[in-house]
Amino acid sequence: MLSLSCSQIVLLLLLLRGAENSPAPKVCGQPKVHSLRIVGGQKAEEGEWPWQVSIRENRRHVCGGSLISSQWVVTAAHCFDGPLAPFMYRINLGEYELPKPADSMVSAAIGQIIVHPYYAGDGLSGDIALVRLKEPVTFSRTILPICLPTKRDPEPFPVGMQCWVTGWGNLYPDAPFLTRTLQELEVPILDVDECDKMYHNDSNADSETETVPKGYRLIYDDMICAGYPEGKKDSCQGDSGGPLACKQNNTWYLAGLVSFGLSCSEPNRPGVYTRVTSYMDWIQRTIEKNTATSSGVHVSTAKSATFLVLPLLLGIFHTWAL
Repeated sequence: MLSLSCSQIVLLLLLLRGAENSPAPKVCGQPKVHSLRIVGGQKAEEGEWPWQVSIRENRRHVCGGSLISSQWVVTAAHCFDGPLAPFMYRINLGEYELPKPADSMVSAAIGQIIVHPYYAGDGLSGDIALVRLKEPVTFSRTILPICLPTKRDPEPFPVGMQCWVTGWGNLYPDAPFLTRTLQELEVPILDVDECDKMYHNDSNADSETETVPKGYRLIYDDMICAGYPEGKKDSCQGDSGGPLACKQNNTWYLAGLVSFGLSCSEPNRPGVYTRVTSYMDWIQRTIEKNTATSSGVHVSTAKSATFLVLPLLLGIFHTWAL
């Protein structure tokens, strides 16, 4: 019959408590490939942005997205027009050159598409969706999740911060084809109120770009503007849903999702992104509700340790009862 001293029992209880409270290992936001980046749109290095995914509808690239765990992708709600039919879509992970899939690329089936309930199909507030893969993916050099920010005050991505947007979108407005190779562009975060004013510039002028009527607010606090007032560098069609990634303490965080803009790379028309910090509560609740084994975006290995120690304790108490 097994017998334990009081000190051994205390040790086991401490192990259990430590397992419950220890943080999950840091696997997000740490790409294995590092590149010397320069300002301006350019080709990315393969594996440089391992959370970037390509959303395919009938094998055709329609949107970007970001891997946030082994089984969840976040993207823009407007990427899914019409019925939310998972069988019509696939998620390609580890993608780099669209016409030439790498051996490391994984094409994953979708189990569920969840669009934010506030999204009304107008491309404005609530432009965020979560996609659950049917099976978890294995992380590799070219497939890793990006970290999600914590919802806190002040905003972790302040005005003026330099961040990066990536995708396979058009290199210029009305381009006949998407770019073949994943592109990257450094853009500064802009003030929301100033961004809204920019979109009203030339409202009554003979402008080649669309304008916003006076008195109508277009940019809200659940959005991020990023880009250049003079234009020329911007995200574009085909980049929708893709990540706006910002680096803090050598770790990459998802600040925004490519949402909308009026034309591309035009003056006073910077890119508008869904602000991820505004939707962190919804992301956490949705994943908890729809993933039986998850207590958040990243399943903690500490929970596994808890499940290992707890049966041991129960076994000991059962033995004593005998």
